[in-house]
Amino acid sequence: MLSILKRLFGFFSRSKPLPRPAMYRSTYRTVSTIPAAEVTANIPGEEQVIDQPEPVLTSEAVSFLQALLDDKALPLGLQSLTSRDRTFVSNNIRRMNQNNFEIPMLPHAAICIQQLLSDPKVQAADFIDVIKEDPTLSVELLRVANSSFLGFAYPTLDLQQAITRIGFTQLHGLVTMLALRSRILQGAFFQNEVEWVMEMSLSMAKLCQHLAPELEMKPEEAFTVGLLNHIEYLVVLSEASQFSAENDRIAVSREAITETIRLLGNSIHELIAKSWGFGNTEWTRLVTKTDGERNLEVSNAVELSNRLDKLQRALVSALGGNKYITDTAGFDARNVGDAIDAAVASSASK
Repeated sequence: MLSILKRLFGFFSRSKPLPRPAMYRSTYRTVSTIPAAEVTANIPGEEQVIDQPEPVLTSEAVSFLQALLDDKALPLGLQSLTSRDRTFVSNNIRRMNQNNFEIPMLPHAAICIQQLLSDPKVQAADFIDVIKEDPTLSVELLRVANSSFLGFAYPTLDLQQAITRIGFTQLHGLVTMLALRSRILQGAFFQNEVEWVMEMSLSMAKLCQHLAPELEMKPEEAFTVGLLNHIEYLVVLSEASQFSAENDRIAVSREAITETIRLLGNSIHELIAKSWGFGNTEWTRLVTKTDGERNLEVSNAVELSNRLDKLQRALVSALGGNKYITDTAGFDARNVGDAIDAAVASSASK
């Protein structure tokens, strides 16, 4: 699936963890950016009170993302939607059942990068030649290279240095995400929603990169897994934008988008993995196996997906300036808290 993408985010800026009452230390955490000395005294048997920083995401954004990530919520049912929304959802169901659901083609730059990455002698100049063909992509990559996620103290306007900062193997997934984002933003619909999903995805990439040892992955692989964990959200938003433009230019509702993802999200995710051919890392390993091998790995793949989704729900809560649960099976709670705090701090300083 994605044997692509190397480290994008440099070292995490980590502040010393705030002391917590022992009974809370492994399960519940509050986002904080203030020194421990400024925290009010602990009250025995209660969690210490910490001032909340300004949230990175609005409550509206958090509600939308949490609805997408809510794996326990049952589908709303078509009868609860408007006629336009029912048409959008039912059209997607029909196309999926008829094997007619089309995944967007990879942008030319992503295809070229994918080919370059298979060449052991590839150099930065080769990537630059590809990126320069797309002025919009060049600007976007420079913006990412200068973002707080990478943690560099000085800016760069040089494309070669930007590509070096991002890392060769991380270019592929990042270019793909940026292309989907641009495709949606070209229309008049779901501008906010796509930016919320991008914010969550970039923060999730940084979070997973930090937790790579516990994910038993290389940092660049963990980054990619986090970045593309729910790439299907952008694909569904793209479908919704196109449908809205073709039908009286009236947007379908967020409920229709959420319903589509609840009903078809996993299937769309698998189609993306197969269509884009991202190599053979955990993200697509399940869908590239033969049936026999697939059965042997189903439980591991499902477990990984569940662990990542729990991390992502905690991250979204933290990005909204809220408390979040750090107790996730397979992870050290302190490491999860530190990683989420670092991801939120980077997002907040952009």
